[in-house]
Amino acid sequence: MFPLYDESAPRTKQPFLTLSFIFINVLIFLTCILSDNFEAIIYEFGLIPEKILQGEHFFTFFSSMFLHADLLHLIGNMWFLWLFGDNLEHNLGGLRFLIFYFLVGIIASLVHIFTVSPQEAVLPVIGASGAISGILGGYVVLFPRNKIRAFVMGYFRPYFFSVPAWFYAFVWFFYQVLYAGTLTSIAYTAHIGGFIGGMILILFFKRKIKRKDYL
Repeated sequence: MFPLYDESAPRTKQPFLTLSFIFINVLIFLTCILSDNFEAIIYEFGLIPEKILQGEHFFTFFSSMFLHADLLHLIGNMWFLWLFGDNLEHNLGGLRFLIFYFLVGIIASLVHIFTVSPQEAVLPVIGASGAISGILGGYVVLFPRNKIRAFVMGYFRPYFFSVPAWFYAFVWFFYQVLYAGTLTSIAYTAHIGGFIGGMILILFFKRKIKRKDYL
């Protein structure tokens, strides 16, 4: 169930921080793929649980959020950030949104660090998906009844429909739990940790919602 757009987009100026995050992620990705040492960059700036537990490379809590493995990884994360980040930035304001983004990203990384298997603890984790999962968690708490336009692929054709944000988040979370613990390159436990962290933290960051500010 891939989301296309939020039918209750905020009536406000462009979300500066959300757009800035997208721009920075794209710029870093282009720089990395043009480098001759892409793998070395991933191991240097990606988050490696074993090193964190040894008290090393704490800066990778932040640097890993801006690295992506391939174009599909980047596009998927940036699309979710654009779709759900604007409403959240509009409600929180710039500074709160900035702090919230990094906090949920760190929470997601910590959950991964303490749940990953010893065999996978030596592998670098990269991507903004932990922080973006936190954005989704905060979004669904603030705007559970917003309508999300989405589609699924049927037999050789897409099916389009609108669902409440709470339902979309429930389906998304169900799949994260379903695949958590499986042998995969995706850090599902980080998604789960970021999502739950976002749902909790938003209670301390949110401002009163003025429905007139939303279409």
